[in-house]
Amino acid sequence: MCHAFPTAVAAGLGLWPVRMLCGVSGAAESAGEQIVRADVCPLIKSMLGNAAEKNGLHAEIDLWIGLYTCDQMRRGLDSLASDLGREVHPIQLPATRTEEAAEYYAAQIRRFVADVEARHGLKFDEEKALRWQEECLRAGILLGLAARSGNIAPTDLHAVFHLYSTARPFGLADFLEKTFSDSEAFEAGKKIILAGSPLAAEDISILETLEEHGAHVIPLNCTGLNSVEEKTLLPTGGDTVRGLALGAFNLPPCARARPNAGVFERIGKELKSSGADGIIVKCLKFCDNWYTERERLAAAFDVPVLVVDSAYSNGENERLENRIEAFMETL
Repeated sequence: MCHAFPTAVAAGLGLWPVRMLCGVSGAAESAGEQIVRADVCPLIKSMLGNAAEKNGLHAEIDLWIGLYTCDQMRRGLDSLASDLGREVHPIQLPATRTEEAAEYYAAQIRRFVADVEARHGLKFDEEKALRWQEECLRAGILLGLAARSGNIAPTDLHAVFHLYSTARPFGLADFLEKTFSDSEAFEAGKKIILAGSPLAAEDISILETLEEHGAHVIPLNCTGLNSVEEKTLLPTGGDTVRGLALGAFNLPPCARARPNAGVFERIGKELKSSGADGIIVKCLKFCDNWYTERERLAAAFDVPVLVVDSAYSNGENERLENRIEAFMETL
């Protein structure tokens, strides 16, 4: 569920890695509340609700890679294993951004590989992993160019980023290149930087409203540019798993990073280079990592900043749309 997992490592084991940020809805949240408390992250409640009721893609998952990115995610993944009996491989993603933390993360990815090899009788294939990574890099470059061009409608751009998160990457770059070149250009007006919590596949209310206003949305979040930019294959020194793990760890961090000055610097740099007119920070309800930064975010930049928290119910969507409408009118 986190962009910091090196999917090429799973591909090297012969698995098909998908990033599970789909199937969110008010109904899925309600189903999840039968397992955890109501005041839990909507994404985690939806994950548990869909897994419990075997909805959609959640019913097809053979094993879960559980990156512990916050306490709520840790508890949710623990419930996935203990309450629902799913196979979960826990991995701690360090919040501190140091060389020692990066090496600790790489060691956990190595442990994951060893565990899967032992449990499922698989063998890590370096060539498979590197082919997967190279294809991901090709597709990621095209997504980055499309996101900055403003030629792709916000909801369409959102859809292709989620395609990148779930599809096998072989041929994906060629498909994206043809699709973008054949598409009628979106006529964008105001530029909006969108930061904050991950946007699930169906979580498009804010994007639809911005699209109606002709906004060029620059998705500076972990389901957008942060998942593909600065992505690289570090020199492996003969240790491909370590190289892939370090490359993933060094992707642009979210607000949970300590220190998280890099998050503000990245937004500020994007603001300067793009000439964006405003910033929207979309937080999931009960996400302390982002929402507690709202005062700093509002004070840090010289353009209007809107911080919103949201869930997946229809009532929440209507409230969010009203706030976005008002924000766009102020620009």
